[in-house]
Amino acid sequence: MTPPTGRQNSFSTGGRMTLIASLAAGLCAAPILAVAWLALTQTSGDYLVHLAQTRLPLYAWTSLKVGVIAALGAGLIGTGLGWIIARMEFPGRAVLSWALVLPLAVPAYVAAYAWLDLSHVAGPLKAWSFGLFPTVRGSWGAGAMFALVLYPYVYLLARNAFSGQSADMFDAARTLGAGPWTAFRRTALPLARPSIAAGMALVVMEALADYGTVSHLGAPTLSIGLMRAWSGAGSLVDAARLALVLVTVSMIVFGLERAQRARARSIQASGKHRPPVRTRLTGLRGWALTGLALLPLVLGLVIPMARMGWRALYELPAPGLVDGTWHSLVLATSAALIAAALGLGAAYALRAGNPFGVMASRAAGLGYAVPGAVAAVGVMVLLSGLQNLIDPAWRQLTGEVFPILLTSTAFALILAYLSRFAAAAISPAETALARVTPSLDGAARTLGANPSKRFWRVHWPLIAPGALSAMLLVFVEVLKELPATMILRPFNFDTLAVIAHNFASDERLGEAALPALLIIVTALLPMIVAARYLSSRDLEG
Repeated sequence: MTPPTGRQNSFSTGGRMTLIASLAAGLCAAPILAVAWLALTQTSGDYLVHLAQTRLPLYAWTSLKVGVIAALGAGLIGTGLGWIIARMEFPGRAVLSWALVLPLAVPAYVAAYAWLDLSHVAGPLKAWSFGLFPTVRGSWGAGAMFALVLYPYVYLLARNAFSGQSADMFDAARTLGAGPWTAFRRTALPLARPSIAAGMALVVMEALADYGTVSHLGAPTLSIGLMRAWSGAGSLVDAARLALVLVTVSMIVFGLERAQRARARSIQASGKHRPPVRTRLTGLRGWALTGLALLPLVLGLVIPMARMGWRALYELPAPGLVDGTWHSLVLATSAALIAAALGLGAAYALRAGNPFGVMASRAAGLGYAVPGAVAAVGVMVLLSGLQNLIDPAWRQLTGEVFPILLTSTAFALILAYLSRFAAAAISPAETALARVTPSLDGAARTLGANPSKRFWRVHWPLIAPGALSAMLLVFVEVLKELPATMILRPFNFDTLAVIAHNFASDERLGEAALPALLIIVTALLPMIVAARYLSSRDLEG
């Protein structure tokens, strides 16, 4: 028997990676397809008709308002921070470069708990401002909360865009007499606009997917309608039809985001490049800029943590908190490990260039556009159908009904998480894998290394930080996820997010404070590691 050639080994490896990419794509696509199948093929009651005649226009209008406010706010904050970090040198810049990403560790609903508690009629902000500070609630309040905790999406893309621009055009505009603001508006901003628009699209998708924030602040969006169709009316078909509307809107936003990101890459890859020299600010001006850059971090991270910590000091720990913490950690860790493996496999499939693997990997990227409630409904439909297929055969064999092992289990929860967040693991893995050049592979093959040795000795040391970053990002996202967990969790299997939401919904914010604070604290360390990795290239400049 002849030993396999390098070509055969390469083909075998590429085939395995294509299989992993296909699995990731299937996990992301199956719940969406299940929702579409149920919505388009099954009949429903009168609830959806009643909803269309009464509340549905309000849900749609509120979703639009919240999305626009969130996108504009995050765009303004993220673009400004991206510019000053990329083009200015001031005290604390090196730390702020990655610290400004940390508000992503704060769930928007926790920020909403804190800011509403501070700004309601009897809150301290009303007293300190003599009643002038507005109450954080409604569409504008929800949009502001999303802007404060999600601006890092825009910041990261804008910072990289500004850092990657050639300094020639900006310097030419300044030489021709344009002031700093005019030169920024006419040269740097147009080139970075696709990246900024891509970040704003991500913010809109997160806002559309949210349930806890809009529920607490009284901003009824399509996610509220979906949850009410499922839990209030008890109609899975109506929930699926609302989910299909939400998926359609999210897919449109996702398509725009991908188009803008592709355009950004095209713009940044064209032309000659002379790296910009950062303007050094010292003294009072430098410290003033430091304070300005710190403001979003304080509003989005420090104040919510401080308020939740202060409220937690005056309440006994909620019952079930230890179990809730354990459940959160187990689910987040399991989903993160699997998602990182799927993301790495999809990244290898993209690198191999196999058309089917590339198509599968790109399809897997669609999952991030799917709101958690939609993923949960899709998993329910999918697993319920599978249960119905198994039951008759099992009954013939044993005379009993097949045990309910699929829906309302940890397996169903992890499947829903993967359908949403496997996509978040692909991009960091793909970026890390780009560091493995073909020359490294060629040198390893020349030295007789087989595919396994090439992976562990050449690839893994280079891609490990990216894989770890992908895993940590998914860990944080799962830790914060609320609607999918509420719909699919097993009986008496609450997570920190569910415990905090239940207490906050009952207006028992003191008891909600500790689980909410634990979410932030648990997410903060992984977020610091991921943020430092995501910012490492900028710091090297």
